[in-house]
Amino acid sequence: MRRVKTGIDGLDQLSHGGLPAETVTLVSGPAGSGKSLLCLQFVCHGVTVEEEPGLYVSLEESREGIERALSNYRFNDFRPLKSGNLTVMDLGWLRHELAGRTGDFGLARMDRLWEQGRSYLLDLDWMKGGPPVAEELESGMVGFRTLEAAVDHYASEHGLKRLVIDSLAAAGLYYSGPEQLRREVFRFGRFLRDRHLSTLLITEAGTGGGGSTRYGVEHFIADTHIVLGLRNMRGEFKRTIAIQKMRFSGHDGGVHPFVITENGIEVNTREYLRF
Repeated sequence: MRRVKTGIDGLDQLSHGGLPAETVTLVSGPAGSGKSLLCLQFVCHGVTVEEEPGLYVSLEESREGIERALSNYRFNDFRPLKSGNLTVMDLGWLRHELAGRTGDFGLARMDRLWEQGRSYLLDLDWMKGGPPVAEELESGMVGFRTLEAAVDHYASEHGLKRLVIDSLAAAGLYYSGPEQLRREVFRFGRFLRDRHLSTLLITEAGTGGGGSTRYGVEHFIADTHIVLGLRNMRGEFKRTIAIQKMRFSGHDGGVHPFVITENGIEVNTREYLRF
């Protein structure tokens, strides 16, 4: 099976050589555990080392915020951003623009959004994705149909190989009930597999511990589930990483500590933690 390197040596060791290519990986954990950083390393490594065009879709953090975060680490390289091989799509900006403006989504409003999008270096042609996309945008939210339209557009325009969605928790806010959310999450999972992209999906940790997730269904669409933790050990917080599951492949299933340095995430593969 072909694998894709994450750019995090310790994680590639735990996964026995990298994540299975063209599969869906879920990255879950509490706030501050390093989810976005892990995914940024993954997509940046793909572009700069593996020559695999990437798309990082953010529903919460701004493009400027992501670029500021990248500037703190040695693995950052802004040339791919300028060349178009790495696209940071700031849908947080779009969510903000749509919030509280339901019923005002005619052609004139669309034109204004396109003009604003250009100033944010956003290509919004994908917003022509048909009634399901219009319905979501008219509601003032960004859901899975909107994400699909955006991913399809960028995949055809840029030949994407790596994709990050940050986050499923934000996209899930559009849906009114658990059954509708469950149905749309599973349909989104099928969509991703049909596109043959190496995909990382971020979601928040649930309250149940042990790798539980915000909505309790996200892990069902994932081939691999990476669980990040932030644990208080004798008065000191430690970040942890574990591969809870990995279809199609063996892997190290232990819980390991990691630190964040100027090189990004560094996993101590020799130390196993027990709780």
